[in-house]
Amino acid sequence: MITIKNKKDSIIKMKELKLNYFPLDYFETDDLEGIRLFFEKYPAKEYVLRTINKAKGQFFYVYSYQEAVEKLKNFDHEVTISVSYNPYKENIVLVGDIKVHKGYDGESVDLTARTDTEATHRNIYENPQYNLHASLDDGKVWRIPGFSKIMRYIIDHELYDVIVEFAVYDCKLGINNENVVVTELRTGY
Repeated sequence: MITIKNKKDSIIKMKELKLNYFPLDYFETDDLEGIRLFFEKYPAKEYVLRTINKAKGQFFYVYSYQEAVEKLKNFDHEVTISVSYNPYKENIVLVGDIKVHKGYDGESVDLTARTDTEATHRNIYENPQYNLHASLDDGKVWRIPGFSKIMRYIIDHELYDVIVEFAVYDCKLGINNENVVVTELRTGY
């Protein structure tokens, strides 16, 4: 069983399971050399800095290493840095949170998601296009754009009974160059 206590655990587990994600890592806020090397290794148009130990914490979009260093004062001790998916918003098929329950009486799914280009993991709950709990035998879930891709991904990686923040794209992206990109894994924080 997967247990995730914070974003740091999520990053470690995503790497351990060899999931597809936009380049990301966690750093001590005084590890300027490690942060600089991340920016050099993963050149991108935009990056995201986030609080490591709580949901809905601080976050900032930055465009350079220098801008990231300026924002580090807003974080206690640790920060996550990732390549932003904003430059690929036009390629979104489905963005959301999904949890697939595997039980003795069959499989069910909890899904909150949107298909529009303005969908983010922070706003899907404000105005969800899809917000449902359903059996996987229910045909309506399979008609949701991108649902079959995220389900195949969950099955292939055995991501049952864990909340998966994901995005399905109409092109291949991320470190493994796939259509499904995992943003975060959660179990209870």
